[in-house]
Parts: sequence; structure tokens; C-alpha cells
Amino acid sequence: MAFNPTALKSVSAVADLTTTGKRSARDVVLEAIKTQIALFNEPKKEGRRWFRSGANDTAFSIRYANTALKLKDEETQLAVETKLFPEALAYFADEIGKGKFDQQLEALEKARAARTEKMRETRKSKPKVETPAS
Repeated sequence: MAFNPTALKSVSAVADLTTTGKRSARDVVLEAIKTQIALFNEPKKEGRRWFRSGANDTAFSIRYANTALKLKDEETQLAVETKLFPEALAYFADEIGKGKFDQQLEALEKARAARTEKMRETRKSKPKVETPAS
């Protein structure tokens, strides 16, 4: 049986699909914190780390759009005893979840969106070069 193209409809016509499902900056950072804790607990696991451990302490930052958040006053990087590192990240996850970093995240999200739009415009303005088929 062949597909009937009249079954196709616009996404905007389907009520439960009209929202994009786009994650907020807060959601992105909270998910990334979970990833950092997993990387800490599994040192051989591949992934980009926001932390580095010394003999007794671990230094860390929390990032969004490749920019570190200000965690304490103007400090973007803090240190904690290595055994307390997961708890420290859990503390910051809780603070971020409560919205205490929303102002920073909003500013970083605006900057990220501006960079994305600038890249789109740059790509549009460049002439397309056809590559020969191999």
C-alpha cells in the first residue's frame, strides 16, 4: 500500500506539537552538572571536564555556552576538598534550579543566540561552492 501524501499536515496544526521542546539554559546547565559528576565518578570515561583534581582538592567551574558562570562574587573557578566535589556540584545544581543564576544564564543565552544568528547570516552571505562528486 502506497503512502497517501494527503495525510501530511503542518506541525502548527497539531496542538501538542506546537511547542518546540527547546531546553532552557538552566536545563542545559543542570544536565551538564550531572555529566560532570558522572565523569568525576568514572575517571576513565571520555568527556570534557570542568574540573581538575590535585593531591587533596578539586578546582571546578560551571559553564554555559563555553563561558564560566560567576560562582562566588566575581570568581568563576572555585576549589573544594576532592571528597566533597560531588556535594559541591549538587549544591550549585540546587542553587541553579532555584533560579539564583538566572540573570547570568539569560545574559549568556542572549550572547549565544546573537553568535548563532551572526553565523547564520555569514553562511547565507557566502557563495556556495559546488564540490565535484568523487
